[in-house]
Amino acid sequence: MIGRILVGLDGSKSSKVAGEYGIYLSKTLKRPVVGIHIIDIRLLEGPFLADISGGLGFSTYADLLPKIKSILEAKADVILDEFAATCREKGGDCSIAEAYGIVVDEIVNMADPEDLIVIGKKGQHLEFSPLFLGSTAEGIARKSKSPVLITYDSFREIKNILFAFDGREKSVHASLYVNYLAKHIPTENVKVISVFEDKVKDSEKKAEFENRLKNLLEVNFEFIDRYGQPEEILEDYISQNKDSIDLVVMGAFGESTVKELILGSTTNYILSKSPVPVLLVK
Repeated sequence: MIGRILVGLDGSKSSKVAGEYGIYLSKTLKRPVVGIHIIDIRLLEGPFLADISGGLGFSTYADLLPKIKSILEAKADVILDEFAATCREKGGDCSIAEAYGIVVDEIVNMADPEDLIVIGKKGQHLEFSPLFLGSTAEGIARKSKSPVLITYDSFREIKNILFAFDGREKSVHASLYVNYLAKHIPTENVKVISVFEDKVKDSEKKAEFENRLKNLLEVNFEFIDRYGQPEEILEDYISQNKDSIDLVVMGAFGESTVKELILGSTTNYILSKSPVPVLLVK
């Protein structure tokens, strides 16, 4: 089900954690892992670099460009070499890749639909996110045709999975990944949470979900029903149980584009709030 595991690396603490997950999944799932570093061309062109060159006293943009480019390439080599060495030491099947471009676009374009992208929630250039129109993790999660694992700030093995099920097509597709992970990783427990509007009015819908899940999931699971606003309920449940949840699995961006622009989405809300890794499935 998963072809390759592509890990976005930028030298930040968050990306190093993503690298740990990539190597762990490579060993556990017996799939190749590729460490990827993209040199963001926005750091090499336009007003961003022009302002730096002026502030440092360089007379022209051309004087500074080769120096910055050389530094960024040297940094890329260090990041990728460190990942490759760690991967070999831990017994992963690894390779590395480097490219220039827009980080989100390059990583998404490198991935095939059956690949898994692993990316840290907070990147190296978090302070420039307003300039670059959103976080790298969110951009990749939104544009990618393959599943995306957004990691948090520390690594731990995946033993307890929480599956957020809302009955939609992407959520049904996500159930395949729950089955796959539970089959190949020695998980201890799988919980499924569904959020409904009203306990009385949605009693039939709840029963329907439970029956569907019995057919969709090939593992034993505990079904949890909650009532209210999905994003708030999910965030609250994950936060309260963060020590007993190693991974949240959910369908990505289930609402219409128009509604997301106006009200936001459950996906974005959970991505920003979750204290545990989230696997988003298209």
